[in-house]
Order: sequence, then C-alpha cells, then structure tokens
Amino acid sequence: MDERIINIAAEILKITADEAANNSKPIPEINGAYFWSSKRGGKAVIINSCEEKLTATSSVSFDKHLQAFIEGKRN
Repeated sequence: MDERIINIAAEILKITADEAANNSKPIPEINGAYFWSSKRGGKAVIINSCEEKLTATSSVSFDKHLQAFIEGKRN
C-alpha cells in the first residue's frame, strides 16, 4: 500500500502510520483503501490513489461508506 496514502489516513484519523497500516483494507474497485480507528467512536476514511477522501463516523457501515464514495461524495 502507498505510504503517502497511509500517512494521510493517519493524520485524518489521529493515529500513527503503523496503526493506519494495520487498520486498513484495500478496495481494488476504487483503486484505494479503507482505514479506521479502533478507538471507541473513532472515524473511518476511504482514500483512493488520487488522494480523494471521504470520512465517516463509526456509526456508518463500511458498505454505506463505500457506496457514498462510489457515488462521488468527498470531503
């Protein structure tokens, strides 16, 4: 996984780069990855290879988060 993307995720989620790398999964269909904070109430972020990103709270399921990203939502 691209170290640049991992560092962006770590900054957004306020976790270390190691945590971001460990708390991630690739999303090949968008050429990106999903990252999450394991802290209670933590956020998650989807980032693609163009560094477009969409964050969500822990109350948003992965499927809904990914669908919003695919539909073009960004923040």
